[in-house]
Amino acid sequence: MKLFDDPTVKHGFATRAVPPAEMAGVVPMSRAPRIGDMVMAEVLSIGKNKTLEARNGVTMYLFEGDRIVGAFGHRYATDQYEGYVPEGPVEKCDLLSVGGVCGEVVSRHTAMGEPTKLRVLGMVGDQDGRPINQRGFGLPPRGNGGGDAEVILVIGSSMNAGKTTTVGTLTRALSRAGFSVAAGKVTGTAAGKDGRFFASCGARPALDFTTVGYPSTYMVGLDELLTIYRDLLAHLRAADTDYIILEVADGIFQRETRMLLESAEFRDGADHVFFAAGDSLSAESGVRFVQDHGLPLRATAGTVTQSVLATRETEEATGLPCLSVKRIMDGTLMEMLDTGRKIESNGRNRAYVTSPIGRRL
Repeated sequence: MKLFDDPTVKHGFATRAVPPAEMAGVVPMSRAPRIGDMVMAEVLSIGKNKTLEARNGVTMYLFEGDRIVGAFGHRYATDQYEGYVPEGPVEKCDLLSVGGVCGEVVSRHTAMGEPTKLRVLGMVGDQDGRPINQRGFGLPPRGNGGGDAEVILVIGSSMNAGKTTTVGTLTRALSRAGFSVAAGKVTGTAAGKDGRFFASCGARPALDFTTVGYPSTYMVGLDELLTIYRDLLAHLRAADTDYIILEVADGIFQRETRMLLESAEFRDGADHVFFAAGDSLSAESGVRFVQDHGLPLRATAGTVTQSVLATRETEEATGLPCLSVKRIMDGTLMEMLDTGRKIESNGRNRAYVTSPIGRRL
């Protein structure tokens, strides 16, 4: 019987790139695990993650004694856990995320409790008894994908700054204006909620790094990051939409985010940029960073807009519009995108934008 056919085993979202038929059984862990190696484990104790998101996005409760299938990966989450793939064979590990990413926690936010603890039963193997690494699966590489969609890049100051909400709101505004939109998340830790949110807002398709075989992207090299980016962008372009909106996880000082922003290839692929921030200080710092890198910044957004006063302060500090969900939806967005096109067609500095009231910023 194939491992996937066992109804008592819970398979995490992080494993979704691997076809069920490939999972034949469990093999001993005879070497140090690598990013993407699939693992079968028993739940020893329930900690912070009391549930597991299944491959289909359904949330399942976890209980002591449950057997789960996850994937080894590193995790960078300033509001939760810092965790890494073990450096050698291990008998126990931690559940780093609700999506089934496994590793060893080395630090945590003070608000976080202990992680859910796991006993490693072995690596998931194929029919020949070889450990499966899901980086060998996922969407196949393709050419540039065709299409001439404009690419909107959403980056931010930190985890939980409002990037995903900004992507979804931009998608909703453009969709309601009659444009077709695709969306993708280039980096992060496996979880299905962001992709489902993008789809709920009208993105067709909505893809992320898990669809090209990665349970997480923390500590991945630049060449691999650019490969993930190219593959996602090519598959999104194949949908022949008017716009493609891409989110990069965490903040601009996070390792992978900064590596991408310092890549000329990645920067040159963006037609419009929105920066999500939690307060005026991080917005001002982020705007300077983005403009120093020559990116076509249009506005700030994010959780800072939950306060009218903070929004006004941010606009005064940055000289840029700070867009709440309401302002993105009321037509301001389309005027801003059109203004950005006019500026760039005139050969002006891509970091500048004209405000809705006509003032050069």
